[in-house]
Amino acid sequence: SADRAKTHFKLPVSLVIPQEGAVAWLDAFSIPVGSKNVAGAEAFINYMIDPKFYVEWVTKVGAPVSANTKAVDALPEDAFNRKVMGSPDVAKRIQFQAPVTDEQREKYLALWQELKVNVK
Repeated sequence: SADRAKTHFKLPVSLVIPQEGAVAWLDAFSIPVGSKNVAGAEAFINYMIDPKFYVEWVTKVGAPVSANTKAVDALPEDAFNRKVMGSPDVAKRIQFQAPVTDEQREKYLALWQELKVNVK
């Protein structure tokens, strides 16, 4: 992540969101119906969203911005992820991509197949 590269490796990088905006995405946790180890899955999810773990993840490895405000609030004031999460300007300039329809997925698949066939 840019934050990790900047703080740990002292590289001159930063996140830039163009005035025109940028595409954002979300990663999510879920437990499928019929899962055999629901308790284990719940324990894993709770661990991953725990503020104490999140601070360690951000500072030692570099982590995506969390939707868990308690986790973000536990970060140091100057943490990149905290600045991004709390910036109304950033929120105004990003948009989430709509789900891909079956028709779009078929087009993507056809293009991918064509690309694979034509690569030598």
